[in-house]
Amino acid sequence: MVALDLDGVSAEELHSWTGHIRYTPRYGARGNTADVWALELAPKSSLGAGINSIRGTERERFAYNGGEVVIYDCGDIPDARWATWMGPWNMAHGMFYAPQWEADDVLQVLSRVQWTDTPEGLTASPGRRFNLQLMQYFLPVAGVGTLQVEPKSMTSTPVPGWRGLSTQAGEIWRMSSSEGPKYESLMLATESAVVTLDPWAVPRKGRQGQAPQARSAQEEGDALGVAADFLSRVKSARWGA
Repeated sequence: MVALDLDGVSAEELHSWTGHIRYTPRYGARGNTADVWALELAPKSSLGAGINSIRGTERERFAYNGGEVVIYDCGDIPDARWATWMGPWNMAHGMFYAPQWEADDVLQVLSRVQWTDTPEGLTASPGRRFNLQLMQYFLPVAGVGTLQVEPKSMTSTPVPGWRGLSTQAGEIWRMSSSEGPKYESLMLATESAVVTLDPWAVPRKGRQGQAPQARSAQEEGDALGVAADFLSRVKSARWGA
């Protein structure tokens, strides 16, 4: 669960988040396994967009864990189904492929972690049998960029060992890409979370976005300046149940 205190971001914008989670069996003391399960997370209000994206037709629906599981046939992919568990406020969803696409297969994936849904967010507890390997939260902010938030104990991008710019929420660093197209982003590290801000991912309404390599040095500098100002005004960013 992510708790953000952001200046200038409306409740509607905060409700446009998405998430990603991966988990594996512990298998005693073994740390490596080929069994990896992944699901996407989103507010329950995103259900309609999900159905439209896969041209879904509802196949079956049943109660589970205080909510509902709904399975859809995918219009453009005959050997695939999309399934979602919907709690009172949020949902976890993913694609399932033949022959492992029946209701029992969906429940096996969902039941490997314990889902707890609240108005503040959705949490997954792995218990003793499974490990959470990756947890990510994404929030687009118009005119600023896309925030990626991860737990500090499980971040995919190591926090620099040198001092960053001190802010109310934590420390900020300017980061350069090490692979693919050259671009720069910003990182904010707090006590429990690491926030990475991609400053060119979300254009303002009515404007077309540009790929990072298409920007001039001045444009990239302006985008980074806006992003840095936004991150410096973050009051708090917390990852926790």
